[in-house]
Amino acid sequence: MTNDDTPMTVEQITAAMGALGLYDGRNTPAVHDEVAAQFGSADIYRVRLLNSLLGSVQREAMLADEIEMDEENEYGVWEEQLKSAGAYDDTVAQTTFVRWQTRRASLPMEVLARFEDTGPLPAATANASEALLVLLDAFRALHVAYQADDVQAAAAQTELLERAKESLQAAIQNTDRMLDLLKGMGR
Repeated sequence: MTNDDTPMTVEQITAAMGALGLYDGRNTPAVHDEVAAQFGSADIYRVRLLNSLLGSVQREAMLADEIEMDEENEYGVWEEQLKSAGAYDDTVAQTTFVRWQTRRASLPMEVLARFEDTGPLPAATANASEALLVLLDAFRALHVAYQADDVQAAAAQTELLERAKESLQAAIQNTDRMLDLLKGMGR
C-alpha cells in the first residue's frame, strides 16, 4: 500500500522491481494485461509480482540480519519493519502483521507434513506453527476485549487457548516420535 492506503499498481510494483534489477520487461498496460490473462486475473498477477518483490527484499533482509547487532538495534530494525507495514503503534495491527508473517513462514512445513516419508518433524513444526497462530489470535482477541472492558469476550478465548494447547501437545508427540526413531537407530 502507498502512504494513503491505496494499493500499489502493477506499474508501480514493476517499476520498483526494475529499479532493483528484478524486472526487465516492458512496463506497459498492454504487457501487464497480457500476463494477467495468463495467470487468470489481474489480482493474481499483482499478488505474484508483490511476492516476487517481497521474496527478494526478504532475502536481502536475511543477509543483512547476519551482522552483529545489539538488542537495541535489533528492536530498532523490527520497529522500522512495523512502521513500513503501518503497524508500529497499534497492538492489534502488530499482532495481525506477525500472524501473517508466521502463516507465510509455516506454510511450507504444513505442505511437507502431508507426506509421511518426511517423518514426524515437519508435522511437529506444523503443529507448533498452528499453536502459535492460534495463540496470536487469542492474544489479539484478548487485547481487544480488555480494551473494551468486555469480560465475556475475554472469557470466550478459552476455546482458542485449548486449541493452542492441543496443537502444542501434538508437536511434543511428534517430536517424541522422532526421538524414538533416532533411539531405535542406536543414536
